Amino acid sequence: MMRRILILLTILLSNQLFGQDKTTFSLAEAEEFSVTNSQKIKNVQLDLEITEKKVWETIAIGLPQVNAEGTFNNMIDIPTSVVDATIFNPTAPPGTLMEFQMGQPYNVSGTINVNQLLFDGSYIVGLQFSKFYKKMAQTNIDKTTVDIKMMVREAYYNVLVANKNTILMDSIQLSTKTLWEQTKVFYENGFILKEDLDQLELAYNRISVNKTNAESQLNIAKNLLKLQMGYDLKNKIELSENLDDLVTQISEANPTLKPFTLENNFDYIMVNQKLQLDEFALKNEKAKYLPSIGAFLTHSQNAYRGEFDFFDNGGAWYPTTIWGVGVKVPILSSGQRFVKVQQAKIVLEQDKNTITDLKNGLKFQELQLKTSYKSAYKMMELEEKNIALAKSIYMNSVNKKKEGAVNALNVTQMQNQLLQAEGSYINAVMQVLKYKIELDKLFNEQ
Repeated sequence: MMRRILILLTILLSNQLFGQDKTTFSLAEAEEFSVTNSQKIKNVQLDLEITEKKVWETIAIGLPQVNAEGTFNNMIDIPTSVVDATIFNPTAPPGTLMEFQMGQPYNVSGTINVNQLLFDGSYIVGLQFSKFYKKMAQTNIDKTTVDIKMMVREAYYNVLVANKNTILMDSIQLSTKTLWEQTKVFYENGFILKEDLDQLELAYNRISVNKTNAESQLNIAKNLLKLQMGYDLKNKIELSENLDDLVTQISEANPTLKPFTLENNFDYIMVNQKLQLDEFALKNEKAKYLPSIGAFLTHSQNAYRGEFDFFDNGGAWYPTTIWGVGVKVPILSSGQRFVKVQQAKIVLEQDKNTITDLKNGLKFQELQLKTSYKSAYKMMELEEKNIALAKSIYMNSVNKKKEGAVNALNVTQMQNQLLQAEGSYINAVMQVLKYKIELDKLFNEQ
């Protein structure tokens, strides 16, 4: 009995362990998680499935179309015809009319129609377009995937920055608290004034508020990352990378040295697909000048009864079978087809102008982003040096305060200077990461 209990507990524990969700992510893992769990990506993937069905829908237009039709008629009043009686009886007095009814009160008809398209210019263009439309749907999946990754990347960077800020606040808070507690001892023994002690308490309270705000920003940044990843907001999440390592990786990769391939940019890809789309529209308008040819086959069985006895084997059924070929030739549209072709050509000219304008814009964007990135990176390096200097100055003032060489007001002033330096450094890092993300989008860097 005990053995069974142990086995059961082992199974339950194993299921629990293997069923636990992953809670620690690298940047690459976070991006991959978002691709798997994003509802937007799932929707565009469903769009691709719809597109594949539409391709077959278009192909089916040119395949045989078979329809069956059945009718039952009960003539409550059989139509009466009136003719000159002399038609059937030459001896009848002139002007005499003869009435008679033609038909049976019960009629049943069953018909099968088969239609086959032999040639249609618009159908051929439609086949070409349906395959291209599938390619557009795949491009939309790729673009949506990159967009989701970029949003996760930005959110991941924000968490790293917020975490770095929290660590900096915690470091300053710890040193301030230590100094404050040491100063209490001097005050209690009558070596310093109450004013000096109050200054340090004020400094400690100020840094505590800043730390609380930093922790709040970190929590908000994590929730945003969860949202972008499609991760359960109730679950905890941790990052396996830190800001310093990430900045080092970015500086070593140096995105400003990467060549820009225009054909990889999604904006350029999509505007070219718009051009191809309008080329199909022009082909379709031209195809309307061509004739349309189709074949058909119709077979029907008809029965006429005076009584409702269609299920009896004795009644006769009369067949009718027809086949043929139909040709529809466009002759005159009073200029409608001509002006539609001209409109389609004008749209193509607009597309070409748009592509040229986009090329110039993307090249300008490349130069602008690379210049902005270099400037932001230099600023970050300077701010990193400033924060090191400010921290050194602050720690010196703390040590001097312990020795009684400076007062508490000087310490709080150095603390404010350090906080400003840290704030400037954090902003500089965020600018570098911002331009890095924009360059990634431009280069389609996944």
